[in-house]
Amino acid sequence: MSRNSFSFERSHQLISQLHELVPGGGHTYSKGLDQFPYNSPQLIESAKGAFCTDVDGNRFLDWAMGNRVFILGHGDEDVNDAVKAAIDEGVNYTRPGLLELEVAEYLLGLHPWAGMVKFGKNGSDVTTAAIKLARAATGRKLVAVCGDHPFFSTHDWFIGSTNMDAGVPAEESGWTVKFRYNDIASVEDLFARYPGQIAALILEPVKNDEPVDDFLQRLRDVTKREGTVLVFDEMIAAMRFHPLGAHHLYGVQPDLATYGKAVSNGFSFSFLIGDRELMKLGGLQHDQPRVFLLSQTHASETVGLAACLATMRKCIAEDVSAHVWRLGKQMKEGFRALAGSVGVSDHVRIIGFDCNPQILCTKADGTYWPELHTSFHEEVVANGVLIPWISITAAHGQAELDQTFDALRAGMEKVERVLGSSADVVSTYQGDAVKPVFRKYN
Repeated sequence: MSRNSFSFERSHQLISQLHELVPGGGHTYSKGLDQFPYNSPQLIESAKGAFCTDVDGNRFLDWAMGNRVFILGHGDEDVNDAVKAAIDEGVNYTRPGLLELEVAEYLLGLHPWAGMVKFGKNGSDVTTAAIKLARAATGRKLVAVCGDHPFFSTHDWFIGSTNMDAGVPAEESGWTVKFRYNDIASVEDLFARYPGQIAALILEPVKNDEPVDDFLQRLRDVTKREGTVLVFDEMIAAMRFHPLGAHHLYGVQPDLATYGKAVSNGFSFSFLIGDRELMKLGGLQHDQPRVFLLSQTHASETVGLAACLATMRKCIAEDVSAHVWRLGKQMKEGFRALAGSVGVSDHVRIIGFDCNPQILCTKADGTYWPELHTSFHEEVVANGVLIPWISITAAHGQAELDQTFDALRAGMEKVERVLGSSADVVSTYQGDAVKPVFRKYN
């Protein structure tokens, strides 16, 4: 595969205009200038299947798929047809709509452990709703979050515990405490330090590492013992690991679980599902203090509801998760073979589960090397492949994998040249751009 001569003249002009109008130049920080090499597409104009095209007409094979929001591929016709049909019946109503009942029945039929479900429009909506329920049910304030998982919500209870906490009252960060994944001792330590104070414990059931020593079941046992609400964040895992979420594969049931991203193949939709006694606190038919759980004008919008129903039905009927696992295994095996043949295995690595692999560029000791990571991806992008993270969909197949291996080889060969020269790892594309430093995780 030859290196492409992409032109970004219009892209850079328009992205500059966007930054003048919108803080951060967009509406998701993971899509920002500081997250991508300078030679990446700046503004996307269209996308179909596994490919996207920018405003300069440059076409890229897309593995990032938005912010992991696709499972069937860009513009899936079955999902789009369902959405169009829903639009023709009206997109929102003065009272609840029939589709709300149909989707609720469908989701609860898939999750027999759960008793009720509530809809939202994004992940932060429903994770924050879960925390509110936990605090209301327990009368406690503290929330234990997995410190190895990067993001749970834009809201103060979580963002106040991160480095990007400007605008959040300082006392807010004191209500969030952290534990380590696969480290049950760190969990026990929190409960010993804060007895009777932890309302909820939230984590992704899996990220890049297999749970060891029955970690998830031990979390379940500890939280039951302590009267703490266990919340599984399935935003990324669900639809890839399994349509019902990764926790389903391990046979561990939480009290509450949150879903979003790929469950509606790019359309805005999320849901909170869980224990009936907890969930009904957000309703009207009880004599407990009422929880203002989720009350959103657009949570009942028929577009997201129809998209979710069509996406999940198609994924289950066509066993899309099995395809994701198979293709991911091929990618990981091929990636490692390539890295070995080029001689960069100590620096260009692929980690994670077959259904959710991650590419990392590291120093020889395994620590993340952001400058090398950016340099590697510059060459991959120059060969027409956009792979800052990997979200395998039904639209990705063998042809896309072959194209990707060609681009990955070019990136690895660049790394080999850079390391062989003993030179500092410097971005090829400097100019006036923000120096890109990839995050370790999305």
